Amino acid sequence: MLSYMAQVYTLPSPHGHPYYEASQLAAFAVYVALLLAQGQRRGYPWRNWLPLVATSTLALIVGCQLVALPPGEWLGWLRGDAASLAAVAGGPRSIIGGATASLLAVLAVRRVLGFRGWGVFDAFGAPLCWALAVQCVGCLLVGCCWGEVTTGQGFALVYGPGTLPYLMQQAQGVLPKGAAHSLPLVPTQFYTLLLCASAGLVLHLVRRQAGWPPGSRYLLALMLLMLTRSIIDFWRDPTSEPLGGAGLTLAGCTLLQVQWLMLPGAGLLLGGWAWLVRRPSEVPTPFIVAEAGHPALVALGLLVATARLSAATLNAPEVLVLQALLLAVLLAEGQALLANLNRQNPSLIAMPLGLAVGGVLLLVTAQAPAPQHAHDPAPADERTPTSTLVFSGGGLGSYHDADEDILNYSGGCSGSTRYNLYQRVRAAGGEVALERTGTSKAGSDLTSTIGGGLWLGTQNVGLHRPLVYGAPFTVHPDTTLAYRLTDVHIYLEQHRMHNWLSVGYRLGLHIGDLGHYSYFDQSNTTEANQLIPELMLSLGNARVLYAQADAGYGAENALGVYTSRVGLGSGLGQLNGSKLLVGYAHSPHYPSPSLAFISASLRAPSGTGLSALSLEPYFATDFARHNIFSLKASYRLGK
Repeated sequence: MLSYMAQVYTLPSPHGHPYYEASQLAAFAVYVALLLAQGQRRGYPWRNWLPLVATSTLALIVGCQLVALPPGEWLGWLRGDAASLAAVAGGPRSIIGGATASLLAVLAVRRVLGFRGWGVFDAFGAPLCWALAVQCVGCLLVGCCWGEVTTGQGFALVYGPGTLPYLMQQAQGVLPKGAAHSLPLVPTQFYTLLLCASAGLVLHLVRRQAGWPPGSRYLLALMLLMLTRSIIDFWRDPTSEPLGGAGLTLAGCTLLQVQWLMLPGAGLLLGGWAWLVRRPSEVPTPFIVAEAGHPALVALGLLVATARLSAATLNAPEVLVLQALLLAVLLAEGQALLANLNRQNPSLIAMPLGLAVGGVLLLVTAQAPAPQHAHDPAPADERTPTSTLVFSGGGLGSYHDADEDILNYSGGCSGSTRYNLYQRVRAAGGEVALERTGTSKAGSDLTSTIGGGLWLGTQNVGLHRPLVYGAPFTVHPDTTLAYRLTDVHIYLEQHRMHNWLSVGYRLGLHIGDLGHYSYFDQSNTTEANQLIPELMLSLGNARVLYAQADAGYGAENALGVYTSRVGLGSGLGQLNGSKLLVGYAHSPHYPSPSLAFISASLRAPSGTGLSALSLEPYFATDFARHNIFSLKASYRLGK
């Protein structure tokens, strides 16, 4: 909490508070989400665009670390040498190295992915600006990148004991031992946040500026960010600058070394941008040729590069982001591979391939097990009962087609009419659950959960009356109807583990307006389905491998499309960590009821400050016109 003292704001010590990690995760999420939105708006094929986003993000992470190391230690860092890793772990990072590495990586792989011309770079400018603005919140709260001491009466910050500014001022002898807080500092982190957000706003305003050639918006973004860094360093404490913080005097002018790099660089970029926008416009080169490039090669390179990174080189937010991105890349490659191998019934080989993909994904990005902490689960005979509140929320969607006889309800002769149905569902909602863990009288680990939530959405049903039975779904619907969907979801779930065997079950109900038209196979009514049960049974070893069968599991498999599933899952060696489930799903709609699915719960390791947060992606597809997807986030409170 900030406390107001005249015109000076006191920030708390970061000890025990994951301010920086939370802001870093939020910044990565903003960066990736905005890049995905850019790709959607520009019409880039996902199979080509996702590897480019993942490459840029991985290079951003690696560049921020390596730039703070002497070049002679880079090879040792890559090999995992203890000395090099110790220099990076918890040490300074610089966005200068991250932005440079990201630029070089995109430059290196864009043609391999089929992107031609310079227009693809424009997609990366605004997301980088907004991500840096979000990251500045973490810098502000923990005290890194602090400003110089100020004696003025304006806006200033002071930091509590244990923070970097406090310790540095004591080491310099300007702050007495036992002081309540640091000396007042210029709030450079806050000013950087405002300037980065302003740069993002400028790029948003000029996004449709006519006559600007490809690549000019990216040059503008880099120029604005360089100029921001150069300006802020006039008020930044040199000891807080991890790169080029020493003073350098040239022609009687003393600036930080990094300023001597940034100011001329901003000038050159400004000149290049002005030259580009003023020269006669040319017909731009197409961004991409569909199905061009070799995204599989880049996906393989990402796996190899990530596997080479030692566990100690990535923190929890970086692991979560890379896991999610690699999951998306591998799913896109798996879809393309299965479609090429068997276009008629790809689900026959989806289960083993999905299991292999998921295993590779989590093996190459997994960190070493975190050390045992006092709050980690104890052995069964030592555990005391605990209660945890779990809050979750997110969005879901599905689209599928159906060829159905629909009953006529209007006056006159009764009967039915054959329709091609094009169904699209979108919904969002949230749930809360109470989870209790403990030990049963028989010595088993027992986890019981009772929860519920509310999901709201829409279902759009396009109707086309075909002239021929079984006509292909290649025409636009004659009319489209819209329905409001509601799902009140309640459930009871229990898991019991004794020795190596774990057994779990879940019973629940979905109540509301769950879906219209062909909700079940050959359902020839337009009336809403208002009640369906939810069932789940699992058996095996929750840490290593278990089998699960379910029906209507979660809102994503009940709202708008009823789905039953069988699959294999793994806790990846942990009982309460990340999980992976892959297998076969059945949802009775055209063109095939057979789907392959993959779902995961990606949770940060214990002791990182983010172990309470998890991301839960889910995707089921027949690799054609039947797809179900959802993304949820959960937060655990009270463990």
